[in-house]
Amino acid sequence: MSRSSPRKGRSPRRNRRTERGVSTVVDVAMALLLVSASVLLLGAYLHAADDDRDETRPDRTVETLAAVTLSVEYDLEGVDPVDERDGNDTRTDYGSATGLLADAAVANLHIDGVQILPYADDFEDGVDASTSSALLGANREFYVVTEWKPYAGAAINGTATVGERPPPDEDVSSRTITASSDLPAVDEADLSVESDDDALETAGAAIGAAIIEGYLPPESAQRTLESQGLSRELTVYHYERLVAPLPYEFGGETNADDGRPLNRSEADALEANERVLYGSDSESESDFGVSGLADWIASDLETAFADELEAIDEEFDGDAEREEAVAALLAEEVSTDDVTITVQTWQP
Repeated sequence: MSRSSPRKGRSPRRNRRTERGVSTVVDVAMALLLVSASVLLLGAYLHAADDDRDETRPDRTVETLAAVTLSVEYDLEGVDPVDERDGNDTRTDYGSATGLLADAAVANLHIDGVQILPYADDFEDGVDASTSSALLGANREFYVVTEWKPYAGAAINGTATVGERPPPDEDVSSRTITASSDLPAVDEADLSVESDDDALETAGAAIGAAIIEGYLPPESAQRTLESQGLSRELTVYHYERLVAPLPYEFGGETNADDGRPLNRSEADALEANERVLYGSDSESESDFGVSGLADWIASDLETAFADELEAIDEEFDGDAEREEAVAALLAEEVSTDDVTITVQTWQP
């Protein structure tokens, strides 16, 4: 606290005592005022800091999920080739918690409500247990929802959850991030249309091709289709499960003398992937339908974007302009290569 400079010369003694007494009172009053202000400022700071800490709880959880490496053990229960054998039913996967959460959502693929891989539930449980152990000791409860869907409202999607859903009366903080799905991206060029193209059919083929390549990469699928034993049988099983909700079926294509793409001696992963995507134009008795994933997705896109398509129909008269507008809409909405991870935290 500053004081005024003393005057030159000597002041009367009584004036000096009076000034000293007044100065002391002022000093005490100012000190009390400063202490009170400091207490108020400190309280405000602590309150703000506490709020900041609360707001960053999901951020810190997200950072932990990205940094920690987990080991997940799961069973291939419900997989026909495995159930027919003794042993060989346990698998282990490694990765960051964020990556494994994304894997769990993608593994839990559903097409029109039909679960494609029955062991996805056990894999999700394994990710849940490992993630919960990694976050053990945190002074906040948590709930994580991971979702993969190629477009809004898609009936082809996958979801995985970790933790317990927050009670409705809790004060919940949340943060949403994106992570890689490890599926190929569909870009604007894949969805562009020529003069006679149907935008929905083009998009259905592009999205379907990305999904199939993600689940059944041609190079690795080719190797296992040419091999023997459980790895080959699992690959064939995955092909059969991927078309389970679709009109097309592979039928008897694993027979030794069949010569079709899943046959070991004539294995052709590229052809098999084409069958999943487009079905078959064959009218042979062994084909129980002709439509593949591309047609199914095109139909689902029409349902998912019904309102937007109706608005486009009202705006554009020409077929070419209409298809270009639909392609532009889908280019903004389609994303196959990302999953969304939403982290919620609250005080127990």
